Amino acid sequence: MVLAAAQLTIRLIMAFSVRLTVIAAIVLSIVALPIAAIYDFVVGPQASLSTRLATAPLAMLLMGLAGFAIARWVLKIRRLRGQVIAGLMVGLLDPHLFTILSGT
Repeated sequence: MVLAAAQLTIRLIMAFSVRLTVIAAIVLSIVALPIAAIYDFVVGPQASLSTRLATAPLAMLLMGLAGFAIARWVLKIRRLRGQVIAGLMVGLLDPHLFTILSGT
């Protein structure tokens, strides 16, 4: 959903590709699994809410980099500005943060 919103935002006039968005969503889902494992390893099993929130920027940064890479090489967004915006959107709307907040 985040990638679809980013792609629609960036490609306001250009054609929107459902097939590419589905592929990008699958790639992002696959990339999110090792990022979640890295985050869990850094945080530890019995971390407090403040510790989890303090280390959330790590997962957000990694997801943002993944979003940038997917925008560049999967969605083939040509302009660097669009790639950066897509990376920022994916990083800021990182699902790990929502999981942290719902676990309280």
